[in-house]
Amino acid sequence: MIAVFDNFIQDPKLLKEIKDNYPDIFKDPGKYKYWDGWWKGKPKNTTQKIIEYVWGNHCPISKIYGIDGFEYWTGIQTAKDVDTKWKDELGLHFDKDEAWHKESGEIVSPVIGSVYYPSGQDFEGGELHVYTDGTDSTPEIVKAKPNRFIIFQAGQHIHTVKTVTRGKRNAIAINLWEKEPYSKQKGLLTIEQ
Repeated sequence: MIAVFDNFIQDPKLLKEIKDNYPDIFKDPGKYKYWDGWWKGKPKNTTQKIIEYVWGNHCPISKIYGIDGFEYWTGIQTAKDVDTKWKDELGLHFDKDEAWHKESGEIVSPVIGSVYYPSGQDFEGGELHVYTDGTDSTPEIVKAKPNRFIIFQAGQHIHTVKTVTRGKRNAIAINLWEKEPYSKQKGLLTIEQ
């Protein structure tokens, strides 16, 4: 399953907060964080407010999941002529509890994954390719565009971000976990205060 929702966030106050806090949201890309959810405490930052908006108040799917919390992180890919600090693509992978996999060799995945592309970006490329039928088949391709929200089986389907050819692509990835990941127990996921 891949579900795509355009112009997803409609709350002007939240859109303004995202715009105003853009540098703070993307200050530490690739740093994995964990939030227990709005039912255990109020959001402490803009990214947690985005999570509450998309998964709590405006959840676009009808399936009900038992969720312990949310793993989230930001990603930045840039065209090579813009900035060499970031990669221009993201290789094939699927989302899993990295610490548990490293210790046990077992794969434990999130219940479901999602990606949000905030407004205020201007880039080309950076499409999300999701191999729902294996890497020998043609992937499902979802264009990255501002204020688009995507839901997919990030833990079951290998996926990749193709090359950004112009500008900078910023994304917020959000995985829903049924049980607290071992990576959190090992201190590899940051708990924002």
